[in-house]
Amino acid sequence: MKILSSALLLLLATLSLLSFADNAIEIHQPWTRASAPGAPAAGFMMILNRSGSADTLLDVSGSFAKRIELHQSLAADGVMKMAHQQAGVSIPAGGELVLKPGSYHLMFMGLAKPFVAGQTYSVKLRFEQAGVIEVLLPVITVEDATDMAH
Repeated sequence: MKILSSALLLLLATLSLLSFADNAIEIHQPWTRASAPGAPAAGFMMILNRSGSADTLLDVSGSFAKRIELHQSLAADGVMKMAHQQAGVSIPAGGELVLKPGSYHLMFMGLAKPFVAGQTYSVKLRFEQAGVIEVLLPVITVEDATDMAH
């Protein structure tokens, strides 16, 4: 089963590579994990800026949650806290923004229904320069999410 899960993750990672030649923003390995009823969820991915100028991820939207925000997890006085990045997050020219557990991530609050492994959800990322890019987030199991986080 572990081999099948790993093969599925590799296939999802390969299929999820989205390249946008016009704006030079690339999205790699988007994913989210299964969630419990009534609980929020988070989205993760790597965003590469292949252009010669900085861009800013301004916000994110989707129809499956009441509210979606760009967050950063920060340790303050020994406690992990999340901070809404209302002004967005800058991605330097030729740089990257990694959305991962314990760091920057998309926060999905007020889900219409819990995320179940095997489902896919669409989010729209809005960039200052690149405009709106739609990304498909596959829902993976907690075990596979642990593998992806590493």
